[in-house]
Amino acid sequence: MNFGHPLSELVDGDVNPGNGLDMERGQLQEQAIIFATDAPVSAQVFQFTTWHVSKEKGAYPAALEFAVTSDDRPTRAGNWKPLKASLVITDTFPRNPDLVKPIEDTIFMGPGLEHAVLTVRAPNTLTGVTGFRLRLLAVDTGHISGQRVIGRSSNGNCVVNEFQVQPDPLRSSNLALGRPVRASGPVYDGLYPHYLTDGVPASFSHPADNYPALNFHFEVDLGTSRMLDYVVLRSRLDDLAAERLGNYELQLYDDDGTGHPGELRWRARMRQDGSHVPPGGRDVIQAEDGTGESFSGRFLRIVNPTEAPCRPQVGEVEVYPVLHPQIAMVSADGHNIDPEERIPPGIKQLAFALVAGPLDPSPDLLDFRWRRPDITGSSWVECHNGQRVSIACEKAGIYPIEFQARHTDGRWSHQVQSHFFVVPAPWWKSPLRLGVLAISSLVAGTGLAWWISVRRLRRKLGLAQAARAMEQDRLRIARDMHDDIGARLTHMALLADRLKRTQTPTPELLTKLAGEARDTVGALDQIVWAVNPRHDTVGSLADYLCNHATSYLADAGLSCQFEMPQEGREALLPFAIRHPLLMAVKEALQNVVKHAAASRVALSLATTADAIKLTVGDDGKGIDTGVSNPASGDGLGNMAGRLAEIGGTCEIGRSPSGGTLVTLSVPWKPAS
Repeated sequence: MNFGHPLSELVDGDVNPGNGLDMERGQLQEQAIIFATDAPVSAQVFQFTTWHVSKEKGAYPAALEFAVTSDDRPTRAGNWKPLKASLVITDTFPRNPDLVKPIEDTIFMGPGLEHAVLTVRAPNTLTGVTGFRLRLLAVDTGHISGQRVIGRSSNGNCVVNEFQVQPDPLRSSNLALGRPVRASGPVYDGLYPHYLTDGVPASFSHPADNYPALNFHFEVDLGTSRMLDYVVLRSRLDDLAAERLGNYELQLYDDDGTGHPGELRWRARMRQDGSHVPPGGRDVIQAEDGTGESFSGRFLRIVNPTEAPCRPQVGEVEVYPVLHPQIAMVSADGHNIDPEERIPPGIKQLAFALVAGPLDPSPDLLDFRWRRPDITGSSWVECHNGQRVSIACEKAGIYPIEFQARHTDGRWSHQVQSHFFVVPAPWWKSPLRLGVLAISSLVAGTGLAWWISVRRLRRKLGLAQAARAMEQDRLRIARDMHDDIGARLTHMALLADRLKRTQTPTPELLTKLAGEARDTVGALDQIVWAVNPRHDTVGSLADYLCNHATSYLADAGLSCQFEMPQEGREALLPFAIRHPLLMAVKEALQNVVKHAAASRVALSLATTADAIKLTVGDDGKGIDTGVSNPASGDGLGNMAGRLAEIGGTCEIGRSPSGGTLVTLSVPWKPAS
């Protein structure tokens, strides 16, 4: 039935007379109005508020019923479950406490009012509610003899201006719900201060008539200091004394540390222009409506800054905090990852969910919306708590997301959160990584070229060092031949000249010439032995020294003992070390024969991990202890000089038998 007004007026928020449905031509029969939800709703309790305000007195229901359904499409013939009221109250409850009586599923309203605003709270057991039904029952009111009607007006009429439903009214993001309220003075009898936070729009409170009005205030304790999003003050539902919620001040205070109001953080003066909140209306106060350090605090005061009595008259106080939703349950191409984890490269789709922050009240009741600010004209997309949504990632880059939460009263929080999903490119497509790879390749190439160059330089240096070593060996050979062979040949030449000048050569002179020739051949044989690479071993040096010392000392009438361990004989000993050692030992043996007056000589050869050591000891008269540097005389300086050229040392001391002990040591790394 059409009563001249569209059904949409029942949910447009306008509670003024003339708005909504007037059922004057249908008052003689039962009426049912069905409201479908945008999406299924689940709640433990539903709170219904209906307005029945008209110029016609008493145009409110005589009996009514609220029912819910979970049918996919709610219809009059569908499956409806009536709700049994746990709380019923009207805007005139202080004056008419017995006006409304719930009996089973039906609520009966008595006569005597000009109009009515009804609030009903009822438990619900149905999940996924898709529709609500307001059923106006026809009863015998006694106005029209023998007729059953739906309204309490003189002709049984009923008017419905507005229909509102609030799921779980006691579970809300409203911080003030159920919080204690204190009045600074006495209130009107029966209008208790806690009515301001009881969640029932029909209840209200205001100061007593005879109490000084200036600075009277209601104070709501929120329990803890919070950053606020907005504050809602609702007016009394009927149109009586509506001006009492006008020209008021809102104040926010911190806790002083003892549970009492401390520092004033923020204040706002509202409706100074003489206006007031209309019946059933509300003021929404935000940070920009006032001034102060911060729109936050624990204690909220509604203050009367005027001399007008019975102010402020407040139906309900609602305080909504700033909400901080979060990104959760992120997945990349179907694989779950932590929201803070690095997203793998090359993915094609990201999925995520929005959830309430850890301090957000009633998190399971909050809804959310999100959008892509990087896309021009991107619209908001709504989603429920924990509902997965997805975005396509066509290429690598940054994908920003903006999102916010909606309070349980339907308003969106002013806080807009941001999150940036960074999808990296595969390494072979990343300019940075390609640059790093190019630089790395360049560095590696440069390093390889440097390494090759160093190897070439080292090889050249090794060749140069080998050539220098060879040159030094040649110089030693040349020096030895000059010093030894040259001297011997010169001596032989002198002897030959003497023989030439002598008329009758003596056998003694011939013997000297023959001996000098043999010694020269021996010296040449020694040089040939030294330069022969077949003798570049420790064992070869030991054998040569043993033979030379035994033969040389035997000719001088001295006995010889030679010691060397069997191990290490095959170790390589280059000419550069072998020859100086040989010459030094020969020099030491000559000194023994010439100066020691010894009868016995002991030689030993030993090797260590880093040196080769030769000792020559005798049982002769020993060195002169009064000489400060014994190596400077008796040819000993030649030995020290030879070994110094190859980094070795020559030490002169006493042997255990009291004679002289010569220790020759040269650095050397054994090699096979």
